[in-house]
Amino acid sequence: MSVDASPERGEVEAGSHEPMPPYLQLVVKVSKFCNLRCRYCYEFPSLGDRTAMTVAQVRNMIRHVGEWLSDQPGRTADFVWHGGEPLLMPPDFYREVKRAQEEFLEAASIPYGNSVQTNLYRLTDDDLALMKDVFDDVGVSVDLVGGQRVNVAGRQAQPRVLAHMQRLMDEGLNFGCITVLSRSTAPHVTEIHRFFEDMDMGFRLLPIYRTGYPGQQAVHELAAEEIVDAFKTLTDRWLVSDSFINVEPIEGYAAQVVHALSGADNRRYYDKELSETILVIDTDGSVYSNGDAYDPALCHGNIFTQSLSSTRRSASFAEALRQSRQRVRETCTGCRFHGSCSGFFAAESTPEQRWRDPVTGLSVCGVVLPVQEYIEERLTALGLVDDVTRRLDRALLERRALD
Repeated sequence: MSVDASPERGEVEAGSHEPMPPYLQLVVKVSKFCNLRCRYCYEFPSLGDRTAMTVAQVRNMIRHVGEWLSDQPGRTADFVWHGGEPLLMPPDFYREVKRAQEEFLEAASIPYGNSVQTNLYRLTDDDLALMKDVFDDVGVSVDLVGGQRVNVAGRQAQPRVLAHMQRLMDEGLNFGCITVLSRSTAPHVTEIHRFFEDMDMGFRLLPIYRTGYPGQQAVHELAAEEIVDAFKTLTDRWLVSDSFINVEPIEGYAAQVVHALSGADNRRYYDKELSETILVIDTDGSVYSNGDAYDPALCHGNIFTQSLSSTRRSASFAEALRQSRQRVRETCTGCRFHGSCSGFFAAESTPEQRWRDPVTGLSVCGVVLPVQEYIEERLTALGLVDDVTRRLDRALLERRALD
């Protein structure tokens, strides 16, 4: 499974200690059990494990989230129900989740939302009811090409997933898609974009960013330069497209470039101590920063049994914070985009995303910076800075209206 995170929501404004905007995303690994065996899945060793969170554990988690956010007025909690395949949980589980959120969050006037990241291999009437009654957003993992998404018997999942996507559309349910960028999909970036353009549907192209066991990604992952090449191709498609579909991460990178070119004063810098953007909650309740799951030495604590404020005081959180800040110092210092690009990508990079200079050994920005430079080059050459700014403003305004 993949997760569609929104990193830039966790920035802080230069000279201020207030989060901008106040937002927390909790990626909840409700169970690792899955009905697919996607060959690059970083949860692959656990996909047959039926261990799952209990209602009592989730109630404790939501209560602790509520207690923590009660001291941060207006801050939003966004729960991303993840797996494995989260829709294999009993439907009543999520109804109990909603009741707990009403009890501990809604009653305390704490804004919250629920989204589910599903492979959509199964779609029952109960699943549809949950998508209408409990989940505010639905993310579908679909690659379209490459043949790496298969069921337990090794059969291709694609035909069934596409049929279920059509059913969601027939039901009037909005959803977004994530396509994993791998050695199998990289040669087909243009076709992937064309598919979503024809569907009038936004999507995220997400490079492999975690490994389930040594050697798993040897035939799947791309070098930084290959990821950049794929994103350059996607950038060129996005720039000439007449559609207004949201194409990530290109649209986010372009927004940062336009911000830098504009010379705007509102600089933005990410720091996990001031405004942690994403917390990963493992099935056993262990809490991790986005880039550190599942490193036991960097586990903040257990949200089932501990308050979030206590996990923030742990020695392991202090170490995760130290390492995060070190990566930003090495990677972002002196970068002319830093302040438009908040530094989140360095701060919360996974081990697989931590590229180093072969000479100095220091961290380098292997993907984001070269893609930003390419976007700047293309916007300048095409004279499209104003047009793209208007396009981004329109997209952001539309999204803000939906929020």
